[in-house]
Amino acid sequence: MSWRRSSARRLAVVLTGTVLATFALPLLLPIPQTAEGLTLCYPIFGPVQRLNPNLSESALARTRSHEAAHAIQCRRDGAIWHFIRGVFPTQRLADEAEAYCAEAKFGVAHGGQARLEYARVLDELRERTWFRRFSSEALANSLASQCPTIAAVTVNSRVFP
Repeated sequence: MSWRRSSARRLAVVLTGTVLATFALPLLLPIPQTAEGLTLCYPIFGPVQRLNPNLSESALARTRSHEAAHAIQCRRDGAIWHFIRGVFPTQRLADEAEAYCAEAKFGVAHGGQARLEYARVLDELRERTWFRRFSSEALANSLASQCPTIAAVTVNSRVFP
């Protein structure tokens, strides 16, 4: 009976340590050089954002708008559902399209041309490793579903892919 208790204790210690490491390491490790920002969605704590300190002021502002959209998704969906959605490429695409739409809206609100902002964020979606198996049309449709006003301006300007 005591070997069961000691085994259960060891298992509990290992699981607790694993969970703590899983949650703490992304906060402690340096942000990857290629990443502009990350939003981590934790149970109880909610969204935690990490931004690349090497970004210019304008790039940092765009990144903040993008990551703010992810923070809203985290609060709306909850950490577990947000994580599950991120596993499925089509759901992840919808979440990223929503965040890139927020970024495009920010750019337009700060003097950018809608068609150029839309084209820029669509290019960024195309470059994401997660979405390489999606056609350009599928990416454009996903972004247009999240950003219909900017997409309409783009279609009228004939810059739509």
